Amino acid sequence: MYSFVSTVQKPTSVTHSVTGNFTGPNDKNLIISKCTKIEIFLMDQDGLKPMFDVNIYGRISVLKLFSVAGSKQDYLFISTESFKFCILAYDYEKKEIITKASGNAEDTIGRPTEAGQLGIIDPDGRVVALHLYEGLLKLITLDNNNSNNNNNNNNNNNNNNNNNNNNTPNKSINLNLNNNNSPIQKNANNVRLEELQVLDMTFLYGCKVPTIAVLFKDTKDEKHISTYEISSKDTELIVGPWSQSNVGVYSSLLVPVPLGGVLVVADNGITYLNGKTTRSIAIPYTKFLAFDRVDKDGSRFLFGDHFGRLSVLVLIHQQQRVMELKFEQLGRISIPSSISYLDSGVVYIGSSSGDSQLIKLNTEKDQSTDSYVTYLETFTNIGPIVDFCVVDAEKQGQAQIVTCSGTYRDGSLRIIRNGIGIAEQASIELEGIKGIFPINTTTSGTTTTTTTTTTTPESKDRYLITSFIECTKVLSFQGEEIEETEFEGLDSDCSTLYCGTIDKLNLLIQITNLSINLIDSNTFKRVSRWNVENSRRINLVSTNQDQIVLSIDKSLLYFQVNSSNKSIQLVKEIQLPHEISCIDISPFDSFMDSKSQLVSVGLWNDITLRIFKLPTLEEIWKEPLGGEILPRSILMISFDSIDYIFCSLGDGHLFKFQFDFSSFKLFDKRKLTLGTQPIILKKFKLKNTINIFALSDRPTVIYSHNKKLFYSVVNLKDVTNVTSFNSDGFPNSMAIATTNSLTIGTIDEIQKLHIKTIPLNEEMGRRIVHLEDHSCYAVITVKNNEGLMGSPQDLCEEDEEVSFVRIYNDQTFELMSSYKLGPYEMGWSLTPCKFTGDDVNTYLAVGTSINAPDKSSGRVLLFSLSNDNNNNNNNNNNNNNNNNNNNNNNNNNNNNNNNNNNNNNNNNNNNNNGKLILLEEIKFRSSVYFLLSFNGRLIAAVHKRLFSIRYTHSKEKNCKVISSESVHKGHTMILKLASRGHFILVGDMMKSMSLLVEQADGSLEQIARNPQPIWIRSIAMINDDYFIGAEASNNFVVVKKNNDSTNELERELLDSVGHYHIGESINFMKHGSLVRLPDSDQPIVPTILYVSVNGSIGVIASISEEDFIFFSKLQRGLNQVVRGVGGFSHDTWRAFSNDHHTVDSKNFIDGDLIETFLDLKYESQLKAVSDLGITPDDAFRRIESLMQYIR
Repeated sequence: MYSFVSTVQKPTSVTHSVTGNFTGPNDKNLIISKCTKIEIFLMDQDGLKPMFDVNIYGRISVLKLFSVAGSKQDYLFISTESFKFCILAYDYEKKEIITKASGNAEDTIGRPTEAGQLGIIDPDGRVVALHLYEGLLKLITLDNNNSNNNNNNNNNNNNNNNNNNNNTPNKSINLNLNNNNSPIQKNANNVRLEELQVLDMTFLYGCKVPTIAVLFKDTKDEKHISTYEISSKDTELIVGPWSQSNVGVYSSLLVPVPLGGVLVVADNGITYLNGKTTRSIAIPYTKFLAFDRVDKDGSRFLFGDHFGRLSVLVLIHQQQRVMELKFEQLGRISIPSSISYLDSGVVYIGSSSGDSQLIKLNTEKDQSTDSYVTYLETFTNIGPIVDFCVVDAEKQGQAQIVTCSGTYRDGSLRIIRNGIGIAEQASIELEGIKGIFPINTTTSGTTTTTTTTTTTPESKDRYLITSFIECTKVLSFQGEEIEETEFEGLDSDCSTLYCGTIDKLNLLIQITNLSINLIDSNTFKRVSRWNVENSRRINLVSTNQDQIVLSIDKSLLYFQVNSSNKSIQLVKEIQLPHEISCIDISPFDSFMDSKSQLVSVGLWNDITLRIFKLPTLEEIWKEPLGGEILPRSILMISFDSIDYIFCSLGDGHLFKFQFDFSSFKLFDKRKLTLGTQPIILKKFKLKNTINIFALSDRPTVIYSHNKKLFYSVVNLKDVTNVTSFNSDGFPNSMAIATTNSLTIGTIDEIQKLHIKTIPLNEEMGRRIVHLEDHSCYAVITVKNNEGLMGSPQDLCEEDEEVSFVRIYNDQTFELMSSYKLGPYEMGWSLTPCKFTGDDVNTYLAVGTSINAPDKSSGRVLLFSLSNDNNNNNNNNNNNNNNNNNNNNNNNNNNNNNNNNNNNNNNNNNNNNNGKLILLEEIKFRSSVYFLLSFNGRLIAAVHKRLFSIRYTHSKEKNCKVISSESVHKGHTMILKLASRGHFILVGDMMKSMSLLVEQADGSLEQIARNPQPIWIRSIAMINDDYFIGAEASNNFVVVKKNNDSTNELERELLDSVGHYHIGESINFMKHGSLVRLPDSDQPIVPTILYVSVNGSIGVIASISEEDFIFFSKLQRGLNQVVRGVGGFSHDTWRAFSNDHHTVDSKNFIDGDLIETFLDLKYESQLKAVSDLGITPDDAFRRIESLMQYIR
């Protein structure tokens, strides 16, 4: 089994943010980190402008900007969770990031810190301190004089990481210094630190020698502060100028103050200390997560807490002496992970819990919101993704995923869909539009006089002709104002087949069923007319500036507009054997601004596509399409210098041909499926790029990238017509007609993920499933009542967190029903299920945990969903009776107690909405972590056991009853389950994966297990023999069932056959795809979607051995061309690594690295494929053929 892993949505959760002068001496930059990448913004008067983003081969744990003496720009220090670090600079002449130094800070001995890695830099740029292991501090001395370090390092090793530089305490480690102007000296040292449980540390301002303050906890859980000076001579720690004992058990942060000293931040107060002065202020209980300094002198600091409240601390001082502290809440923000003060009251709020924000702090409070905060911009963050489901809610063959994103008050549902998006700019209610045609009145292109030739600027559309069944209307656009007007020479009392401009003649052309009209574009008076003979009607028309082809019954007519007398001349007319069903005269290589040499038509009866040469209308090609469905639309177009002819049918199929102009032949015939209804093909121009809009029940944009065609679904419904529209008020837009409206909107340049947010009213979504039979989503939510703004509430402990089961409509996301779980009860799992003997009803099962002060337990709740607010429907009234009878003694193994309180709670909910009905419940002694619908029954993972739950009809009670039995045990803690046929894959928290099979009596028997000590987070069954798991150290592992082995012991093992470090914490993996595959004649590549805590979404595609060999060679070639930023190694980054061992990546391809090939310069592409014996174009096609299944 070979896997290709590609990220379709990069991480969105912000973990760090810093500001400084990184890209230039006068540039003010904001730099943010998102797990494995950094993004760099430029701050100017218009706000934040993205410059570029950089992938890092590591999970970023420390991100700091610093400067050294003599440097005009700041340096960027990055440290990763795998103990690699680097110093980056920006070359503003070459416009690229360069690595100044890199190294490996990993030690062969030492215990990693429990509080996480800490990295701090002296304010004067003299030393970097890293606290990575308990009792050790790693010091990296910076070159404050910017002197030359003549290490004679070979620049060819510019980005190679020194992976073997492990060191022991009190010994130096070597560094890769990549040029003679490195800001770092040639070694770094470990020094002993007496404090073992360090909580935070910081460098102090204004010290002659670098001085650090350390907040630590002793063995009695008391917290203290020590200070140390760093000797530059011996690079060792010397006891500092002051210390402070017992600073409070709630202290968690140290904030350095430029005035001298530190702020000790606790959950219930803030204290200023400098060894001489102590100033304190009490605050309401909270937990601060991020802070930043406002003023250079440190007189104001911003703090953000876990309730999403932004506050300011003011240090009132006189002559560098702090006199008083003042604290005030400013307003509500996203729960912050970082705060960066930019300038003039503008603040960036980075969040890993919700959307990041750009806000402005006002001097006066807004009385309506009781806040000083104004929101300027929001940056979408879909992390952490706690759960998701894959749904084709619109039944259009285009899947979307709906995620539970964010935490607590920042929680939301996110609807994520791949495709082309159109943002509405204006809309008018107009029913029955049959055609829309843009009109400009400014001459564009080339204008010729008797003596000179001039080129006029690009024209703008001022009018939009709208055609209806019995009339034609003209809409005038002045800026964003839209009004109806009239053209004197326009036939407005009939429907218009076509209307457009002949730019070089200053004419408008209108074609109706009865005539062709030429109209002066300045006076709007008719200048010429051609009428159809009596009893005949124009059926179809296609134009290209002054070229016109039209069909009348079986006749094909070709006209040209005479430029000298502005008249309409019939050039040629021929008779065809059948009536014409579609027609096109578009030039291949332009958008109606050059002469067309061909006309293509589709015919009734014989279902053929025919091509004729202009102006003679000589038939040069005939192509039978086959079948009985008529061709409905035809279009000629050139993509990336390749000529195509598309012909659509009335059943949603599309034929694609390539056309050879030299021989006038069609070849490479392909049949695609774009929908189920007739398709109309329209060209449209977007920023000088010509694409195709396919109108059908599944609107699709067809475009080309790197000579590969892509078919992207558009986020619109009921589109009947579309055209490009470029006016002063709506530049580079589209005019879109639907069944009842006309919309002006802008369209995405490229396919991308579109994210829609559904707020959860300050609740956090925990689990989600889609119930197709009921057209709804079921969501488990959690509400943290302490998160409400205002004064502390008198809440009982059991009310601090409340869990609900909520039902949302899958189209409108309107809340349909709700059920509140009991005190101390949290929802852990839910699933739709059907039971044996009941093929009609789909039920909803919910698994919970109850963590009461005296004991822990769990429940499985079984709900039905009613579509009738009155409860007398087909949901089996006898089932409701069971809820009122608390006598379900048939449930064995202590599972037989219905709870009166919960029944009453349920009844109250039914009175409110009547849609979510509790039928039965079963109690367990432990938490129910996962539920799986399995072959007509429900499998419940209860701590270390599996229980089978059935819902069957009881003859004794003449109603349905619920029962359970233990069917398997022997696990540590079962977190995830997956099934395929009669097999169940178990993901254990500590015991990796095991495979169970269903026996004839309904019991489950283990037939194989993986013996590795892997802590599983998520699992999926790739097929019958291969299974994949995501484990706690951010790795993927693939295991294989040994069916063919003759050794019984080998058959009982799930062998590991694939390893890969994904670098992110994966919460769930599920089968599905975000793309719709139109090519019906190509084999399907199986794909699995995964989501992460950091907000990324990825795809695992199963590929053939041939593809794996090819991409492995290409990956090796790319590693010689694409160097890791900071000198970090790609091979090291992707190697499987956990607390027990590290092994190289096996049977996995890094799709993100492969995709970088598409953006390389041609010379680099040649180098990357040098060992493959193919051209870059061949590699392009190979990559794109696989990527169409992924994005």
